[in-house]
Amino acid sequence: MQEQKEHYELVFIIPGSLPEDQHPQTIADIKAILEKHDGQITSSADLGRKKLAYPIKGLKHGFYQVWELDIMPFSLNKVEQEFRLNKNILRHLIIRKKVQTEAEKVKEQKRQAGKAKAELKAQSKAKAETGKKVENAKGKVSLEDLDKKLDELLDEKII
Repeated sequence: MQEQKEHYELVFIIPGSLPEDQHPQTIADIKAILEKHDGQITSSADLGRKKLAYPIKGLKHGFYQVWELDIMPFSLNKVEQEFRLNKNILRHLIIRKKVQTEAEKVKEQKRQAGKAKAELKAQSKAKAETGKKVENAKGKVSLEDLDKKLDELLDEKII
């Protein structure tokens, strides 16, 4: 029985210390490793420069890439070994991923859009409540407190 390629997601971090003009070469090297082991990239996303959760090898920032690929499961060990030897890959993670149908992709996009709307609504509500609190705080200053503060200011010596 012949094995089939399986669908995986690859996330890797290029060190923040690596100049951006060397990124295309690093990405080409990673693609070459995958192609050497009969891997096929189905989608890719550049997430850009992000702060790392904790320092890795003294670095605090890295450039994140997320790729989806199809590859034979028995090739993963060889691919990961080559990734570990590549000094331009700070960290990597390969996980098996279910292939999404078009309907599932549309459903996920709608869910993300709804989530973003809810967050915006919550933020605007929080801003409105904060504005009311400031107004209420300003309205609660008593005349006695104002008189005391005015007396303190007038009693100070003017230099």
